[in-house]
Amino acid sequence: MTSYIYTRFSPKNRAHPEQLSALKQLSPGSEVIEDQVRGNIPPFERPAFKELFDNLSSGDCLFVWWLTAFGRDFSQAKQTLESLLDRGVTIVTGCEALTLKADCPQTKLIMTLLSGYAKVQIQHRLFAAELGREELKGDPELWKSKFRGRPADKQKHQQVKAMLLEGNTIQSVADQCGVSVSTVKRVKAKLNQMDDEGCLRRRGRATESSGDPE
Repeated sequence: MTSYIYTRFSPKNRAHPEQLSALKQLSPGSEVIEDQVRGNIPPFERPAFKELFDNLSSGDCLFVWWLTAFGRDFSQAKQTLESLLDRGVTIVTGCEALTLKADCPQTKLIMTLLSGYAKVQIQHRLFAAELGREELKGDPELWKSKFRGRPADKQKHQQVKAMLLEGNTIQSVADQCGVSVSTVKRVKAKLNQMDDEGCLRRRGRATESSGDPE
């Protein structure tokens, strides 16, 4: 069994040194793995986390400060936790004393709560996006400037939006929907402009994040 500490460094998180120190006290001798990327980057698109996950084995223990280490939105956190639990990894949190392991009643309860919160969060995002569309429609010139060009495949774009809101990576969405990565990025950029919550919140930007920490 190997123990790891995983953190995501952000200069905006002034408590990061104290949190890392507390995790080291909680698990002395654990190998520290740290990503320096923005919080809206899905875990499996983060270089350090992806390498860590590839090296994890059944029985290993992963210490994190809180579940938000796996993403800003509930769907993303839930999917990452499921991947770790399926591999037989135990997750321990330092902010509040939680130990998550496969086939554990407490873990099943936490996953059920995350699933419920994720559904509500997605509904809020879709509602916010719809409000944004209605606002644009009220200004015909602005609407034309936003949506001119070749008509989009609305059904395909709805599928892309749904998968993005569920926390899937850009490459995963492109593969499963049968569209290009650039198409997924364009759809995500539109969501960013209209969404006020979670990891898709990047108002005013139309390109994918560069990966610099925030």
